[in-house]
Amino acid sequence: MNPAKKNRPGFLALLAGPLAIAALLSLSSCDWFLSFPKEGSRAPITHNPVLQVGERFGDICTMNVPDHLHRESFSHAIYHHRPILVFFGAPIHCTPCVHEDRVVQGLQGTYHQDMAFIHIDDYEDSEQKVVREWRVHGEPWVAVIDQEGVIRNVIPGDANYYSLNRMIKKILR
Repeated sequence: MNPAKKNRPGFLALLAGPLAIAALLSLSSCDWFLSFPKEGSRAPITHNPVLQVGERFGDICTMNVPDHLHRESFSHAIYHHRPILVFFGAPIHCTPCVHEDRVVQGLQGTYHQDMAFIHIDDYEDSEQKVVREWRVHGEPWVAVIDQEGVIRNVIPGDANYYSLNRMIKKILR
């Protein structure tokens, strides 16, 4: 056998790389492949952990200061037709998540009687089922959900107070 031919990759070997890349790209565009629910779709009715009387805040959240965003469940808010702002993030290892948590707390102080504010700490094991149901990949994520349980706004990454405030006002009209 010719030694030059022995070291050359075959036709199938040359196709393997591009085919693998094409397969991954096609998977990443599928809704089931780690993608957050889309605006206009129904929010998953999940059963997020809620802080119980006598329970330690640190058992369900990695934020270093209690944030009051673990007091209402999705199912309760949806059942009572309350709009929801949900924030997914793990402040223990995500600096933008700490900022996001503070922004959401500020909005909660203004609108807590009109809507539910929920933080899902995706670092905590107790909340992993919710993270899977929402197909969360990366952080932070914020979604604003209307009274009928329809996702109206989705914000991947860091959201600011003014844009969230505008979205909330639109939902509450």
